[in-house]
Order: sequence, then C-alpha cells, then structure tokens
Amino acid sequence: MTRKYSLIIEGDSGGYSAYVSELPAILITGQSLDEITARATEAIRLYWDAVRIDPSPTSTLREIEVELPAN
Repeated sequence: MTRKYSLIIEGDSGGYSAYVSELPAILITGQSLDEITARATEAIRLYWDAVRIDPSPTSTLREIEVELPAN
C-alpha cells in the first residue's frame, strides 16, 4: 500500500528541519533535502511498524479517507 504524506521543510543549505503534518510526532533534521526526505520516509515506516506491533489491547486500527480543501 502506498500513502502520501506532507513533509513541511524549513531551513537552508546550512541545515534543515521538517515534520510530517499528518503525523505530528515525527520531526526530522538533516543537511540536505534528499537526507530529510530519506529520514522522513524511514521515520514514517518506523512509526507505522510501532503502531502495528504495540497497540493497546482495546485499540482498533481503522483507515479512513477524508477529503480536505487544497490550500
């Protein structure tokens, strides 16, 4: 399955920081845009692996789609 996420990047050639707006717990730093993108990809994979491995006994995971207006 493929999902798209928004990666909000701030900074300049001296260094970058970024976060995934749909998953606010994910914060990334790096020296280049390529490094930021690679780290974000790995962080998202790790996030979802952790959610699947260690859910609360009373939790239910349900995927939903929500249409939002484009900015």
